[in-house]
Amino acid sequence: MATNKQKKQVVIDAAAAKFKDASGVIITDYQGLSAGKINELRRSLEKAGASYKVIKNTLTKRVLDDMKIDGSLKPLFRGVTGLVFCTDYISAIKALTAFMKANEKLKIKGGYIEAKAVSVAEITALSNVPTRPELLSKFVNILNSPIQRLINVLDRASKQEKETAKAEPAETKAAETETAKAEPVETKPAETEAAKPETTETK
Repeated sequence: MATNKQKKQVVIDAAAAKFKDASGVIITDYQGLSAGKINELRRSLEKAGASYKVIKNTLTKRVLDDMKIDGSLKPLFRGVTGLVFCTDYISAIKALTAFMKANEKLKIKGGYIEAKAVSVAEITALSNVPTRPELLSKFVNILNSPIQRLINVLDRASKQEKETAKAEPAETKAAETETAKAEPVETKPAETEAAKPETTETK
């Protein structure tokens, strides 16, 4: 049977693994949230590729020491604390702030993003940054816009060329007909001379 010390070490090792794998960790205060609301929060974060864990503050501080993570985070681990472990921290922060709008009891204390301690103000600013899929969508739209315009121009030019090609034979025939009607009938000079009476010269 595992001792209490061994159990704590298992929790510390698991938390350390999560810190290593996460691109960001958001530290929250969930004081006043019901168990049902916490589960609702977990589901919202899971959709954003994040997880919500409640770990004892003393054990989390041990993780910070073991991993030599910024000591300025330690004061945040007081009172009720829940950690958001993120793979895509922008999406997770958006999901977290959306939940907070409907559940004001949940508070953000700070965070650790891209191996750097971040403040509440910085996290709030990140909540307004477009997510990676949103950025990619905008980038694709920017790329496609001039290409689509070029395709439309080329398509119109091709249609005009075909219409011109169809119209040319009809115009040529009409021009030939008009030319034939306008040409005068040429009289032969030999026939005119033959029609004149011959005269005999008298000396």
